[in-house]
Amino acid sequence: MMARRCPECYAELPDDVVWVCPVCRYTLRTPVAAKAGLAFMIVGLFLLGAYVYGPDRLPLRSGVLPTDLANLTIANFVLMVLGAFGLGILLVAAAALKIRSEQARLAAA
Repeated sequence: MMARRCPECYAELPDDVVWVCPVCRYTLRTPVAAKAGLAFMIVGLFLLGAYVYGPDRLPLRSGVLPTDLANLTIANFVLMVLGAFGLGILLVAAAALKIRSEQARLAAA
């Protein structure tokens, strides 16, 4: 079996290294939380587009959703947009802090 190498500096990686190269501090893997955060931000962009189009024009009252739920969704559409962006930012920031902590741990060692 070949030894794993860093794609940036081509140094051999120990078996216990998962996130960051110990030589050049290159990020080897993107945490799943960052990917989920980006997905929430993309959903937020679609919701923002729907908000610009107008929540009243969306076919929410066509019978697919119960009327009360459709009215509640339309009334709180801004909160849905801000919530999607906020959750996405929170997840990406948590993943960035995870990578930063690994880089700091390697710098201290």
